[in-house]
Amino acid sequence: MSDNKDLDSVLHASYRQIKEWHKHLNAALAWRLHSRGFNKKYVKAQDIFYFDDEGHKYLDFLGGYGTNVVGHNHPRLKKLINDFLAEDNTIFMQVGHLPGPGALADKLRSLTGLDNYFFGSSGTEVVEAAIKLARKATGRKRIVYAEGGFHGKTLGSLSITARPKYQEPYQPLIPGCICVPYNDPAAIEKELRAKDVAAVALEPIQGEGGIIIPDEGYLKEVRNICDKYDTLLFLDEIQTGLGRTGKMFAYEWEGIKPDILTLAKGLSGMMIPAGAMITKSSIWDKAFGARKDATQITSTFGGNNLAMIVALTTIKIIEEERLIENARIQGEYLLSGLQKLKEKHPKIIADVRGKGLMAGVEFVSPPGIVSKSLKKATELMFNESVATTVATNLLNKEKIVTAYTLNNSNVLRLEPPLTVKKEHIDTLLDSLDKVLSLKYWGLALNGGKIMADSLVKK
Repeated sequence: MSDNKDLDSVLHASYRQIKEWHKHLNAALAWRLHSRGFNKKYVKAQDIFYFDDEGHKYLDFLGGYGTNVVGHNHPRLKKLINDFLAEDNTIFMQVGHLPGPGALADKLRSLTGLDNYFFGSSGTEVVEAAIKLARKATGRKRIVYAEGGFHGKTLGSLSITARPKYQEPYQPLIPGCICVPYNDPAAIEKELRAKDVAAVALEPIQGEGGIIIPDEGYLKEVRNICDKYDTLLFLDEIQTGLGRTGKMFAYEWEGIKPDILTLAKGLSGMMIPAGAMITKSSIWDKAFGARKDATQITSTFGGNNLAMIVALTTIKIIEEERLIENARIQGEYLLSGLQKLKEKHPKIIADVRGKGLMAGVEFVSPPGIVSKSLKKATELMFNESVATTVATNLLNKEKIVTAYTLNNSNVLRLEPPLTVKKEHIDTLLDSLDKVLSLKYWGLALNGGKIMADSLVKK
């Protein structure tokens, strides 16, 4: 194939060709996905489904790690983008004003009551902006974050992402970032007493930590502690925001408001990357309000006209199609069904937890090896977690897309689009029941066969 790859030739490339191209990307990750049976050529996506080149249809219960809020290729967003491009509208203008960013900021202000906005292209970018804002506005350097938390993998965000596997190779990270136990207000207050902490950075529900829900009242107590010591409360709602938990923002369950809020993932409409860092004008003005400081927080591609109009329309779709209500109703149904599976499979499922359409199934670690003939297969398939093998079986045997949570790989995450219906959840529950009924050895044998087939595929 020539270096000038037009749209048709790229989209219709064979899986073998795609796999070959990925050798020039993250080859190790590509091999892991391929070897575990995550090696389909997806040719279409629509609402809650993916379709591959062999005519198979897959339920999307991963949802792009919470990105898929309004469904794949929502017709309203497709029309919006087509109409926008058909008119040769301006997408980028770095030294002028475009309407999209302002319109989105105005809409988000009506939802949050927060005044100032920085738009980026990803979650980690807006978390970086939040750290900069907090330190500059307060004149303090320390940031308190929680065990199990995940805020991104760029250097600043990584400094408050609590997983040694990701942090240790890149030390020294930003100094003064202090990790405390999640769901422990006293540990936060202990750090804040010196009055040198710029911000407390938390997820209202920890996503990559394993769908960890704090005690009722936790966020409210942290809010009060931050006020007591003049410390900013920074809530990362990149995964929980925009209806995922059954409220527009998860902090609404506690009746509080953060000083700094970050959004991304669902803001994209599963179409155009977008992220937002949102704060109070009193905080923004201290950090970036002076004319000499105006260029300290900018983004080349963030806040582009098309992405912002897509994000604005995504929020309107969430509201007009009553997707928050659907997340609440279907989430209760999903968690009820998962609880029944826990009761049916107590030797495999350790815990079920979630809120809205953000659910996690934590598995019991497999028992000691009792059969030498299965030892190697079990080690191979359970080298990260049972969740890896469950996800492999769900995809290849039941045509359902899932994955584990990054900071706790023993938890299977379930984050379908907010458009999910009862019948989709029934299919997921029935399929998960079938997979778990295989028990550990059946899971390992199936997983080993899938891996063997994958390694000789195409």
